[in-house]
Amino acid sequence: MNKIKIDGVLIVEGKADVSYLSSFIDSYFFTTNGYDLDKQKITFLKEASKVNKLIIFTDSDDAGEVIRNRLKKEIKPIFEAKSSGKSRKNYKKTGVAEQTKESVLEALKDYVSNNDILRYDYHLIDLVSLSDDPTNKKEKLIKKYRLIDGNIKSLESQLNILKILPKEIEELLSGN
Repeated sequence: MNKIKIDGVLIVEGKADVSYLSSFIDSYFFTTNGYDLDKQKITFLKEASKVNKLIIFTDSDDAGEVIRNRLKKEIKPIFEAKSSGKSRKNYKKTGVAEQTKESVLEALKDYVSNNDILRYDYHLIDLVSLSDDPTNKKEKLIKKYRLIDGNIKSLESQLNILKILPKEIEELLSGN
């Protein structure tokens, strides 16, 4: 099945949203983890907005509205997509992860792209060794690009959202 390509970063509330949406959408995803929008996440998203379109796609409940309003206040430019709220059969909740595929695609129709989503392969760089690196290369990487500390998969995702070239990472980590 060909996935629909979305031009930008879809900002969603949680992992369930990413899991569901990524089954039929190819895009960058950023999770807020509910209300957990600390200064570090806002700073990262501001950096991301310089190279990517940010699209808020949160639930249509009070929590989603709070997150949406905070992001719109803090980050410019930022875009919004709202689902009609049509839930899939047998779902009592009305969050993004419970929406019908058609409802989701209707909400995101203005952001569909024919272009492939650019993803760099950082696997040639020994990012795994960053976890227990005594020279603090991971801290250096996080500080330089204003990343949110996390596991290797999370760091790779953030580097892709910021469109950081693997060569830049290699130079930074090798000290050149």
